[in-house]
Amino acid sequence: MTNDMPRLTKVVPAGDRILRVRFAGERRSHGLDLTGLIARSRHFALLMHDAKLFSQASIVEGGLGLAWPVKTQWGRLDVSASTLRRIAEEQQPMTGADFAAWRSSLGLSLTEAAHLLGLGRRTVMGYLKRAELPPVVAIACRALARDKHLLAAHFVPAGKTTRPAA
Repeated sequence: MTNDMPRLTKVVPAGDRILRVRFAGERRSHGLDLTGLIARSRHFALLMHDAKLFSQASIVEGGLGLAWPVKTQWGRLDVSASTLRRIAEEQQPMTGADFAAWRSSLGLSLTEAAHLLGLGRRTVMGYLKRAELPPVVAIACRALARDKHLLAAHFVPAGKTTRPAA
């Protein structure tokens, strides 16, 4: 086991299907809305309308996950800290500065970023100044950064490209 695995140090119920969690090495906590996870998994479905049961989440395995006092055919009902870390990252709003960093990290011009996202160049320029981008743009940017094949499938260079003679 490596030390770079996410570990939870704190969990507090914060409303219907929302938990405030803190990961080891961080000062701030994250508000995680687990509605999507619960709604999309038959294993977690019983937490959808039982706030009391949902609020009984506890840290297990030295912080490697959370569990609820529910028995399943595989053991207790639990979710890994890695999954929760990913949810926290995906639910974090993307700012104009984050968008600029995304564009820079992929080496995209304004025109290339606009084409890749199906937006106008002026819209992309405007996003650089926004406090928060639309969630669909953040989702697309994160997916493109994570998956080089997805990026390659949709990328069109802004400059002239030459094709080898057939």
